[in-house]
Amino acid sequence: MVAPYSKLDEWEMNATLFQDTLFIEENHDKKLSSRQEQSSAPRGKNAMSQDLMSFWGYKFETVSLLPEPWSNTSREYIESRENEIVSNYSQYCSIVRTGLGKIKMVIGGEVDAVMDVKPDDKSLPVNWVELKTTAAVINEREQIKFERKLLKFWAQSFLLGVPKIIVGYRSPQGILERVEELDTQAIPDKVRLNGKGLWDGQICINVASSFLEWLKSVVTEEGVWRIRKREKVPEIEVFKLEETGHGDILSPAFVTWRTQGLAALQSEQATDTSAVHGVNGVKAP
Repeated sequence: MVAPYSKLDEWEMNATLFQDTLFIEENHDKKLSSRQEQSSAPRGKNAMSQDLMSFWGYKFETVSLLPEPWSNTSREYIESRENEIVSNYSQYCSIVRTGLGKIKMVIGGEVDAVMDVKPDDKSLPVNWVELKTTAAVINEREQIKFERKLLKFWAQSFLLGVPKIIVGYRSPQGILERVEELDTQAIPDKVRLNGKGLWDGQICINVASSFLEWLKSVVTEEGVWRIRKREKVPEIEVFKLEETGHGDILSPAFVTWRTQGLAALQSEQATDTSAVHGVNGVKAP
């Protein structure tokens, strides 16, 4: 979704077709290798390591969140959060049904927290919140970097239906200086009206919609396909890796469950049709 404005990014995804549905997931091996490359990349004299900055982000989450609602949490725990061991394990998974243009999608992704509590009524929206950290904006260069970060903040939360993003601004030494609450839906206008106008949310949506429509016209048979965006290359490549099967994208248990479920549904529909029209096409009494 951010590809039109992220020429320096590099990523890979895998796709497969099953029962006329396109399943897409991140290529986890590529993501892991990219993180390792970032960690081992040479840094400037005073630059902090990528691992340390990741720790700052997780620490921000640790001191900002509670495992239970405020009223159910002891004062002792609240005041001792600074001493909590940092972990990136605890998280929610938001699964939403949405669409871009003509494309209907079900998306799952990690979310940091809920602002209050999850409603018991599953039909009600969840008040998700995403936490982010970034360097304090102290000059024009940092402003440009921040606006580019906002693109990714917005795209992630927009797709998963996360209404709020809480941003912690830190010093170069990792000291939290201030916190800002952002309305996800308002971020594109914020960039357009108050920033440098480095990206347009509507263009991101239109490009993503057009690409997915095109992808459906390309991936029309089973097998495993690779979707790849290389660093400094504006094109997105799509090519086939495996001629048959679904790779690791779909588990055998899932394929069996869906196959048996479809067969049962078709059998039930056929039975209902026979009951209505009768054996020889005469309406049953």
